[in-house]
Amino acid sequence: MSSCSGEPMPVVIRCIQILIGIVAVSRCPLIALASCLSWQGIVHAQGGSAPAAETTAATSDTVAAPAAAPQESQNVQPQDQDCMQKIIDQQALTRTIRAMTNPLERIPEAKYQQLRRPVATGIQSGLAAAADLENLSLVLKYRLFQATDPTFVANPDNVKNMLNEMDRENRGAGGQAGNAQRIKEYRQKYGDAVLAVAKQMFGNSLDARSIAIQVIKELYVNKTATGLTENHSESLAALIGLLKDPEQPDSVKDMAAAAIGYVLSNMSVIPQQQAEVSDVIAAELDRPCTEVAYQMDLVQTLFNITIARQPVGPPITTAMRTFVKLVEDRKRPLQVRCHAAFGIGQGAFDNRIDFDPLAWKVANLALEASVFFNQAPGNSAWEQCGSDLFFAHRHVDKVGLAKDPPMLPKGMMNRAAQSVPVNESGILTLRIAVPLINNKKKIPQEDQLALKAWIDANKEALATKAWE
Repeated sequence: MSSCSGEPMPVVIRCIQILIGIVAVSRCPLIALASCLSWQGIVHAQGGSAPAAETTAATSDTVAAPAAAPQESQNVQPQDQDCMQKIIDQQALTRTIRAMTNPLERIPEAKYQQLRRPVATGIQSGLAAAADLENLSLVLKYRLFQATDPTFVANPDNVKNMLNEMDRENRGAGGQAGNAQRIKEYRQKYGDAVLAVAKQMFGNSLDARSIAIQVIKELYVNKTATGLTENHSESLAALIGLLKDPEQPDSVKDMAAAAIGYVLSNMSVIPQQQAEVSDVIAAELDRPCTEVAYQMDLVQTLFNITIARQPVGPPITTAMRTFVKLVEDRKRPLQVRCHAAFGIGQGAFDNRIDFDPLAWKVANLALEASVFFNQAPGNSAWEQCGSDLFFAHRHVDKVGLAKDPPMLPKGMMNRAAQSVPVNESGILTLRIAVPLINNKKKIPQEDQLALKAWIDANKEALATKAWE
């Protein structure tokens, strides 16, 4: 989860980040980076299989400087869209809800203590009479609405204890209700009760909203004998609703996107909801003037989509369509486009996708990145970009070699292992990616020229070729 407010995060969000692990880590493992570096020798040793640069290639076409080098922190899209003012407005909105003081009404503590034990017993036993569910709601309101009190959330231990209590309760809900069907039915009602209370916090302070998101992302209705966890679909729908809500600041939407990614990666989600997530994130990425960190997190969430195509209607791709659109968008910050290239090699696909034109598009992106990099090496964002370009083509570990669509194998050079264009461009693009990861020396001009020559030689065949 990235902070989109431009200011230090409030205590609750820091606490959740550290203690609960809501952050989705996008960098590849150190061992994988080590393999990246070992590839530097490999790709040069294999250079004979790649097309040689034409001696007549115009240097001005290959390494000519763009109009402006990237800034140290390229956080917005082109400023002719009045992006800076929109970013400032977003930051102001975040500050406003962060400072909000509106404690929600809850029962007196004495009443809570009176109900606490019988309600806990009822949760374990799966008691679902109207009176039981009403008392459950009162207890949940007392516990969760504490997060709307700035004094309470100012102490990280309070937040930690609350979340731990919710986690224990959620995992044990309905455990003694009887057979599997009765447990599932009760867990559905328990999840509904938690969600009903948590949604009342969506209009409260930033801390309250972050806790509500953290709580509902953990809800599930069933764990099968095979270990499959069925998500509480209404809670995922509520998280999707936060992304759709124009009144929510991007700082809250960012937390919702990370929570959606958590649900997708840890639970079973029906294809229709996955398709909806894909569509909503695509729409968010189409919004102008959002911060780079938020765009990166939205792309990150798409990595967890496991259906290649829409389950209803025309069989268009889900996440892949968005990845390709981002890679081709030259007005988009380079680090976002590189992250989307990673998605082309690592995200959901099927055998109907033609990776030849996609490899050509990623090669163009790599060449463009190399020009900017040579003007301003050293920015840590280049390391992520290089890693993304590398793993757009290759696998992170041995698991990535398995042939099991829609997620495996990983990397275009494995997904289209017999493709000459994919392998040729892949070898040349890796020569660009590895120096970006090293982030020290400029990329040799001969490597830029070789990639440019390949791009030009294959433009007629691949530039407009259908891939979907």
